[in-house]
Amino acid sequence: MKPGRNDPCPCGSGKKYKQCCLQVQETQQTEDFLWHQIRRAINGLPEKLLKFSQNHWDQHAFLEAWGDFTLWGEEEFSPDTPHMQLFMPWFFFNWHPDYSIPNTPRKRTTGEAFLVKHGRQLDPLLKRYIEQCCTTPFSFFDIVSVRPGDGFMLCDILTGEECYATEHSGSMQAEAGQIVFGKLVKVDHVAILEANAPIFLPPINKIVILELRKELCAQENPPSQTLLKKYTHEMLAIYHQVYERLHNPPTPSLRNTDGDPMVFQKLVYDIQSPQAAFTALKQLCIDSIDDELLEDAEFNAAGELHRIEFPWLKKGNAKHKSRNNTILGHIRIREHQLTAEVNSDKRAQQFQKLIKKLLPEARYKTSVIESPQAMLAHMQNEGESTQTRQRRENQEELNNRPEVQEGIMAFLREHYRQWPHEKLPALNGKTPLQTVKTKDGREKVEALLRDFELRNADSNLPVDQSIFDELRERLGLRKL
Repeated sequence: MKPGRNDPCPCGSGKKYKQCCLQVQETQQTEDFLWHQIRRAINGLPEKLLKFSQNHWDQHAFLEAWGDFTLWGEEEFSPDTPHMQLFMPWFFFNWHPDYSIPNTPRKRTTGEAFLVKHGRQLDPLLKRYIEQCCTTPFSFFDIVSVRPGDGFMLCDILTGEECYATEHSGSMQAEAGQIVFGKLVKVDHVAILEANAPIFLPPINKIVILELRKELCAQENPPSQTLLKKYTHEMLAIYHQVYERLHNPPTPSLRNTDGDPMVFQKLVYDIQSPQAAFTALKQLCIDSIDDELLEDAEFNAAGELHRIEFPWLKKGNAKHKSRNNTILGHIRIREHQLTAEVNSDKRAQQFQKLIKKLLPEARYKTSVIESPQAMLAHMQNEGESTQTRQRRENQEELNNRPEVQEGIMAFLREHYRQWPHEKLPALNGKTPLQTVKTKDGREKVEALLRDFELRNADSNLPVDQSIFDELRERLGLRKL
């Protein structure tokens, strides 16, 4: 049964219904009504503005605008571009021919020219909406909270202003901590994303946005709409860089634990005797005894060593101090052939020197060299081999064991306990503990942590949230 206005509120707040949830419901109904009015008023607006722009500008203007929007990158305009929902509002309400030419008289945008010519005949609500589109700058917005299917609470990173934006479809995929790049248009108490990027920016990208805020606030604090509009190109540069990095990530520079570029090599030698080769090279597998190495070896009918393989090790690990040794390569002996698999030119040269010293009778035959990129391409073309699939399944089975998961979590907990003391490039060489001492610094560290948490949610082996809660407490940051 519906409560009366003076009844206690069903939410348990202790207030009367009319002073609590009834007010929220009535406000929501009013906002929904205005939102639907705005949506009806602006229905068909993009088509009208595009048609108007074709008469207002010359035939080259659209491609010139596209060049300005992409900062004159190599991407050619296509109607299928994923940037369309961001570009068209920018073209209508922000761009004019002298957009990128400093110290020139400002000409009207398409939207402003449309208002001059047709403003008197427009629906008053539509006119107000277009006016707001023309004056409102683009910006970056933190998603503070989400109501899926309805909208989200946004905080303008550059100005600090908070606002609830009604966004029915976009809020279905949004998560708190992500960043929206776009134009938030307000009509009375309703805010709508007139323009928004096709992706939500990961939280880690807030760090570069905060650097832009620092530059803006040195001129005006908080930055005005006029100042923000002057920095649209800087905002577009950040957006395009993030988009390119997410959709076309650069090939990583892979290095081994010695810091050398990874190049997989298989060195092949002819040998006279498997036993003589093993006797000469077994010392490369440090701290191992013969019985252990020979456990999986194969022998011929006469009891002579026929086949064996073992790792090439050295003591210590330059990258991981807790490890006792480093695997430098893998040695295989089969009948009268010896192969050594290593992952860098330096290790290949080192092995060649060692075998000349330890097994001078071995005759070098050839080397098979393959880059990590070539190996990856080969694996993608050939598909997963039976051996690779078996290794993967074995690894998955191992990872699912409770004792293994417990060990991994213990390792991660210790890693994150040490993380506040590490000097990070993202924090300009400072530690998180040093960085949180300032307002901007706290926001940067918070962005890094939120990025960890969102990526962790998509992980095959998610980290216990208590680890992040403990880290937040250590840094004096609010728990989620």
